[in-house]
Amino acid sequence: MAPREPDKVQREIEELLDRLDNFVPEDRLVSKIRKRRREETGPGLIERTWKRVSRVSLGQAMLLGVGLLLVGTLLRSQLGSFAGPVIILGIILAGGAFLLSVVNGDSRRTISGGRQEKRWRGQVIDYSEPPTTSRIRDWFRRRKR
Repeated sequence: MAPREPDKVQREIEELLDRLDNFVPEDRLVSKIRKRRREETGPGLIERTWKRVSRVSLGQAMLLGVGLLLVGTLLRSQLGSFAGPVIILGIILAGGAFLLSVVNGDSRRTISGGRQEKRWRGQVIDYSEPPTTSRIRDWFRRRKR
């Protein structure tokens, strides 16, 4: 039994050395502290703001731009020096949303470029037509049967 003991120890040493080669070092203490603080405090102000702004659809942005444009022109005397920037912001917002919806071909896209999914009871609702290739393939499959 004495010769088997060194083999077992040798195997364990080799396993440990193999594990050491594949070992991924842990995060540094500073990054652990930052990660923990982030988990405790949640996302920052900029992240929360961007998350809300990115969910605004192009149609909503266009309506907001037109609304700002109307408010700026109709209430020019009450707004005083703020009327000019309000009108300019309205033109930029409405024009930009219009251009993005024309380029993308869809006003339901969000400002950040994502697409709002229609959902019902947690399931995605998709009314789009299947591609022509899949319709032809399905037609051939039905003909085979």
